[in-house]
Amino acid sequence: MQTKYGKEILDTPLSEEELSALREADSGFSRTIGLVVTHVSAQRVDGYIDIGPRHHQPMGLANGGVMASIGETLGSIAAVAASGAPAVGMSNSTDFLRSVRQGRLEAVAEPVHVGSSTHLWRIEMRHEGALVALTHLKLMILRQR
Repeated sequence: MQTKYGKEILDTPLSEEELSALREADSGFSRTIGLVVTHVSAQRVDGYIDIGPRHHQPMGLANGGVMASIGETLGSIAAVAASGAPAVGMSNSTDFLRSVRQGRLEAVAEPVHVGSSTHLWRIEMRHEGALVALTHLKLMILRQR
């Protein structure tokens, strides 16, 4: 299935069929950690991960790298959706506010700044309604010249 993701600014969200195609095409890291993207538009990207033992560090808590990765992934998808062009991360600052042992971690990426060459996205991660991590992701937009 052809998708408009990465080819144009997504003023309207991807359809369920387009989301399925995007998830199917992602055979990499997101699939490995179990990240599921549920909404993609130029204004917002949503996703979730079901935290379990495979995400734990030795103390039995979700590894902070999982949350930093969620922020990086959703923010990158969001920048492409908002620009219609490839995007690469320039900096990832993730603050960990609460620990998580298991259960669904829901994440939402929203824009702070959307420029022609750089974006800044804020990604909030919540578990049972409580804010557990916050990422600020700065990206460079790779436009053809």
